[in-house]
Amino acid sequence: MLACCGIVAIAVMMMTLTTQDGIADSGLAVAGVPCLIWAYRFDAEGRATRLDHAAAMAPPPDEGWVWLHFDLADTRSTAVLQSLPGLPPDALELLEEPADMIQLSAEPEVIAGMAPDFIHGAEPDPRKMTTWRFAMQPRRLVTARRRQVRTLSALHEALLAGRRFPGVLNLFDAVIDGLADSMALLVRRMGDRLDFVEDALLDRDEQEFEALGLVRRDATRMARLVPPLGGLLRELGANPPAWFTPDALEECAYVGERLDSLAGDIGALQNRAHALQDEIASRQTAQTNQRLALLSVITALLMPPTLISGIFGMNVARLPFVDEHSHGFAAAMGLIVLSVVVMLVVLRRLKLI
Repeated sequence: MLACCGIVAIAVMMMTLTTQDGIADSGLAVAGVPCLIWAYRFDAEGRATRLDHAAAMAPPPDEGWVWLHFDLADTRSTAVLQSLPGLPPDALELLEEPADMIQLSAEPEVIAGMAPDFIHGAEPDPRKMTTWRFAMQPRRLVTARRRQVRTLSALHEALLAGRRFPGVLNLFDAVIDGLADSMALLVRRMGDRLDFVEDALLDRDEQEFEALGLVRRDATRMARLVPPLGGLLRELGANPPAWFTPDALEECAYVGERLDSLAGDIGALQNRAHALQDEIASRQTAQTNQRLALLSVITALLMPPTLISGIFGMNVARLPFVDEHSHGFAAAMGLIVLSVVVMLVVLRRLKLI
């Protein structure tokens, strides 16, 4: 009896952990479909209603469209995706692709690819990014991810709050636009950090190496993502399939322009960071040269006294001022002081000091 109770408790625990880990984008996992996080059907006005098991796995509807979102971390996802009717092999291959890279495959009836996003659960951070997969068809959008992503989760919450999406491309554009919002927030924060570095350098002559290094690192990572993402949208707009609606294409062009502007802002940040790096390096070089010049002057001044003290330190006969009744020490010190004065005059005449 105790063994049975233990087995039941373990099973309940495993179900709880599964729900908390990743079907947990919404807590609305579709019953009967493993790894399907949520499924919605949208009418002509873009209103969403939840789908059950049979409706989610049925062919795309003749009116409206459906959105299916899968968890690729579930090992059963491959079999479930393969059982979706009407999903071409190329799109299925991209959905299951293990590598993370921004890419797009456009066919007349399906557009598939990968796009970046921030990992859910924290503030946007270029170090915490992953990719999600998508396959767009005239009446169906299939999305999938291995880790919970920030923008898709936020968009799902907006959907539950009543936001409408008339078509597949409208939802896709909204996801990329939300990602652009997060990236724009990061760009503003990096700009603020650069302002702090500039103020420290100009006002207090302090060199904020760590803050500058963080900005350069984050800007470089962002620069690797934004241009390819903008290129993906430009490719969609340049060769749109017949089922793309004009308003969705207009949104696509708008989001692409946002990404192009964002890429320009990131490039400007990188230029500012490089200029600050050059300014800091120039100041460091000037400080090093000043220190070396000071050491050189000190060395030049000490050379004659060193020579004089070396001569008087030789243990040979007939050295001057060895008579114990003479003022030998004072005379030697006088020669040392005189040599320093003469060297100062020479360095001044040569404009070395």
